[in-house]
This record gives sequence, structure tokens and C-alpha cells, in this order.
Amino acid sequence: MTITANRSQLVDFTLPYMSSGISMVVPYRDQRSKRAWVFLKPLHYDLWLVSFAFLLFTGFAVWAVEHRVNEEFRGPPSYQIGTLLYFGFSTLVFAHRENLRSNLSRFAVVVWVFVVLILQSSYTASLTSMLTVPQLEPTIADYGALWRATEKVGIMNNSFMRASMTRSGFPPSRLVPYQATQGFHEALLNGTIGAVVDETPYLRLFLKAYCDNFTTAAHANRTGGFGFAFPKGSPYVADLSRAILNLTESDELSLIERKWFGDAEGCAAQGSPFTSDSLSFASFWGLFLITGATSLLCCAVHLATFIVANRRPIGELASASHVSWRGRFRRFLKLFDEKDLSSHTFRTKDGATGGGSVAGRNSVDAGASSPAVTHDAAGSPISVSNHTYISDWSLETASPAPAGAGEIIELAAAGLAEDDVTAARYPGDSSDQNDRVHQGTNS
Repeated sequence: MTITANRSQLVDFTLPYMSSGISMVVPYRDQRSKRAWVFLKPLHYDLWLVSFAFLLFTGFAVWAVEHRVNEEFRGPPSYQIGTLLYFGFSTLVFAHRENLRSNLSRFAVVVWVFVVLILQSSYTASLTSMLTVPQLEPTIADYGALWRATEKVGIMNNSFMRASMTRSGFPPSRLVPYQATQGFHEALLNGTIGAVVDETPYLRLFLKAYCDNFTTAAHANRTGGFGFAFPKGSPYVADLSRAILNLTESDELSLIERKWFGDAEGCAAQGSPFTSDSLSFASFWGLFLITGATSLLCCAVHLATFIVANRRPIGELASASHVSWRGRFRRFLKLFDEKDLSSHTFRTKDGATGGGSVAGRNSVDAGASSPAVTHDAAGSPISVSNHTYISDWSLETASPAPAGAGEIIELAAAGLAEDDVTAARYPGDSSDQNDRVHQGTNS
């Protein structure tokens, strides 16, 4: 008999030979969601927010390092913001099209892509589990949900549970009594009742037979347990209580209880593999710490390099006492946003197009001031046109210039030696060429 305070006023109980309490049994429910927004469930909201924040931070770090040396990160402010956001989001699918020029930005992106790879793998595994593996959860989570629900509750007939639950404020109209625990099975399956509330030993007998479809919820409260009742003043109470203590200390009572009532944690252990929780930030904070530290380090190194390279204008800006700190900060940002013409990326680009390097400008200036000379590709011999050139002094004379004289003067004006000119006109032995040149001059 269950030991209660009211019953103890009428009889004497021995020590309890089995612990007891009030529990609730409810059916399982498959929680595999069919909603349209189920793809958000694999990650907890805190992990979504942190991932979005680090996505923006990584995009900003890459932009800060690249925008002075990379044309793809330059342009109007709206274009730069769009490039920053696009680059950050494109790393989620490893499809960014911008070519990174700086090793610092490449290092930051490699670490971030590694973090994204782990997040994607975890997200895919969790979503697959939620959509394919049965997610068995109790239909009623706890006693608070039972009180707020409208389902009827099954109890044992002639049990003290009716009076106990009525005193706690539970509506008596929702209580349905049954003669035996086997009657709960069909009523739970057809929806006649939504839960069973009874003492733990009785429910353990029920779950021993129907553990696959049902599970227990947390205990609402405890009772005095099961004991033997005797009339008041009976001398057998002390003797039987002593015998119960001997059985308890020898663990024999535990073996008897497990044999007849089953394992109390059997159903809970069977249901645990079918549950899948959302992934939270606590599982990945180490990865975000690594990628955040890497991006900060790259930004710090780039900023230090920028300050060292522009220490003179920055020093003049810092010493300008007539300018407010806001104005100085605005000018510093403007200086930081300017294109770094000393970068090898711009030098290579300008040198290829001939539009900005020092060598390119010198060659253009030299070509503009000197007479036109026809050249082949770099490293090829000089080619001379077969056209006859007429110099200024030949216009003053009546006789035409000798054949080849205009070409010799043209090449000499370009700074070529007489031997080179002769070699260009008379291929062959150099001594024969010189003789021919002298003979032509004398004649």
C-alpha cells in the first residue's frame, strides 16, 4: 500500500520497500517538421546571428586590405558596399569572383572558408537528420503543458490520484478512471485520453509491455513509497521493517524490483537516439575565435604598413592644430581610401598599357621629341624603310639627294653610329662595307 500522511493516521506502516512517486505517461510523436522554414531549425538562433556577424566582419577585413591595391574593390561607396556584402555571402558557397591581390586578405579568407566548410558540413548533417530520422518526442512535455491542454487524463480506479489532482486544481471532468493499466494502451492510441497520471510502479508495469510507443515525463512529486500496513500498535511493524532493511542493504530488493517491474530508465534510453537538437554557438565558438583573431591580425598588419608608408602626410595631418579632430579623422579616411600607386598591381597594369609608369612616360616623351624611327619587336634588328627621305638642306639645292643619303641622315639623327648605318644598308663583311661607304663619299 502507498504510504500517505492521511493513511498513517489510521494504520502503522513498515519502512517502504519500494520508492514511489507520481508520474505521467504520454505517447510518442514524430517531430519531423514539414514546415517551409524547417531549413532554419538545424542552427540555433545565436549561431545564425554570430555567423552573419562574422560574415560581414570578414568581408570588411578583406575590403580594408584590398581596396587600395585592387580595382575590383574600388568605385563609388555604394559599389564598394555591394562588393563587400557580395564577397562575404559568396564565400558561403565558395563562389567569389574577385581576385585577391594581398597575401593578408588571402590568409584571412582561407581561415574563414575553413570555418564555413565545417559549418556547412554540420548544417547538412543536422538538416538531413531532422528530415529523415524519426524525431520521437512526447506529445505533452510536462505537467504545465498538461494543465494548459484540453485532453482527458487517465487514472487508476479507486486511487488517491483523483483526490490529489483535484486538490491541486485539475478539472475533475478531465479525469477518466480505468480498472487496470492495460486499459490505458488502447485509450492512448485512439486518442480517448492524452496522458496517464499514476504512481510510478504501476506505470513501470505498463511501460514494460508498451515501451515502444510511450514514454514518461518528469515526476510531479514524490510519495512515501510502498509499505505494509498493520493495525495501530502491532508488534509486527518493527520486525518487518528490520527485515526490509536487511534486504535493502543486500541489494536483493533491487533485483526483485527489476525482475517484476522492469528497468525504470529503459524507455528513456530507447528514446534518446531519436532526438536531434539544433546546433548552438557553444559548439563552434573556438572556430569563430580563430577566424576573428586572424582577420583582426590581418587588418592590424595592413594598418601598420599603411601608417609606415604614409608617415609623412599622416604626421603633417596630426600636427595640423587648426583642424578639428573630426576633420583630421575625415582626411585620414580619405587618405586611406586613395589608390596605392606604389603597389605592384597598379605598376604592372599601367606598364602593360603604357599609361602610368615612369618608363612608359619616358618612352612616350622620347618618341615625341625624336624623329620617327621604325622598329621591330624588342630584340629584333633594326629595319630600314626603302623610302627616300628628303632633308631640309636638300630642299635648298637643285640637285636631288644621292640614293640612300636620306636614310643615313635619318638613322644618324636617331643617334646611331656610322658603322651601324653601313651594316644596315650593306650586309656582309664589315671591312668591305666601310670601303664601299668611303668610296661612295669620295665620289
